[in-house]
Amino acid sequence: MDLTDTIDNEFSQIASHADDRIDLAHGALLIAKAAYPDLNESLYLDRLDRIAARVKLDLTANTESEDVIAKLNYVFFEQEKFRGNRENYYDPDNSFLNRVLDRKTGIPITLSLIYIEVAGRLGLDVRGIGLPGHFITALYHASGKIFIDPFNQGEIRTVDECLEIVRTYTDNAVSPDLHWLQPIGGKELLARMLRNLKLIYARQVNDVMLFKTIHWILTLQPEAPAELGERARLYEAMGNPSRAVNDWERYIANIDDHKSVAKIRARIDNLKKQPSRIH
Repeated sequence: MDLTDTIDNEFSQIASHADDRIDLAHGALLIAKAAYPDLNESLYLDRLDRIAARVKLDLTANTESEDVIAKLNYVFFEQEKFRGNRENYYDPDNSFLNRVLDRKTGIPITLSLIYIEVAGRLGLDVRGIGLPGHFITALYHASGKIFIDPFNQGEIRTVDECLEIVRTYTDNAVSPDLHWLQPIGGKELLARMLRNLKLIYARQVNDVMLFKTIHWILTLQPEAPAELGERARLYEAMGNPSRAVNDWERYIANIDDHKSVAKIRARIDNLKKQPSRIH
């Protein structure tokens, strides 16, 4: 078994777990291994441990959650110098956990993931909040929850500010109600990381990495219609009509657009007549 197969198998194992058992750091580092196969995972897990250990130095058993967050923000943003990469937002390295830890710069979801991982090592219940277009975190504590924006130096966000982010990124196309402020599970978080990479690789016309990211999204979310359709098209381009047919059939089982279903059924019929170019 080669390294690619090993990584794929490990990722499949992660996807088989319930959301509350997803190891986000391990999953994110596996995603990074697709581009950096020689990365030392234990080295980066140790970095997360050391950041958390530095935060713990001035804490006591009675330190309030809000004070722990203040200390975490000081270590994270003032000492470690983590920051949002505004200059080169679509650099794929912004989505690879190892490179974000190396360079101390990333996009909202990777900075949030690191924040969640460090907070968890401190015993805090910090979860990911997948606002449209902008990922943040929330600290859940005895008195409620606090929204924290790691891309913007750990800025505390009010509910109204969070909903304004929804309005901004959806151009008022959806109603910014409170369901957007619910935490997302581990599989959805990893899938969202992969969807960021998918857009980048599509722009770069990097079909090898594009296929990999789509395949892993479907490992996490097997019936995701968009990715089923995208992988079907890639299989067609690769000369593998049988696998394209399988994905198209799963695709139409997950959509309600009758016109699209009719067109795809005709496409499936045509594919079934084609010989495979894969030998």
